Amino acid sequence: MKRRVPKPLLIVLLVVVLAYPAFQVFLFGYTGIRMLIASQETHEVVYKVTGTADLPSISYNGGDKDPVELKHASVPWDSGTLKIKGRNQLLSVSTDPQVDDKGSVRCEIWVDGKLIESKESLFAGFGAHCSQFAS
Repeated sequence: MKRRVPKPLLIVLLVVVLAYPAFQVFLFGYTGIRMLIASQETHEVVYKVTGTADLPSISYNGGDKDPVELKHASVPWDSGTLKIKGRNQLLSVSTDPQVDDKGSVRCEIWVDGKLIESKESLFAGFGAHCSQFAS
């Protein structure tokens, strides 16, 4: 004799089996999809250095790129547009006047056309450091 599954129980099982993955996507997948999309976003970053210092040293990074060091850069200086991919990339730029230079320096980080960080040397002859996470 064959046993039959009652229709109400079959309907409940079907709803649970179909609803559970949808519920998972709703709770966790949406965030995961947003994070995946955000990790693929490209941002335009520009580092700028201004001030009265003569030929300061400048170092900067572009998120996942190798650090770059420039000796005796002329100010005003900018990195040009750098493309970085993803979120939460650490962006940083540092500038230091040469020894015996009493000028001041200012660094700035621009992401997608918006200024996100700006610092100026506290005293003449001192450097400045800007760092920020791109988000």
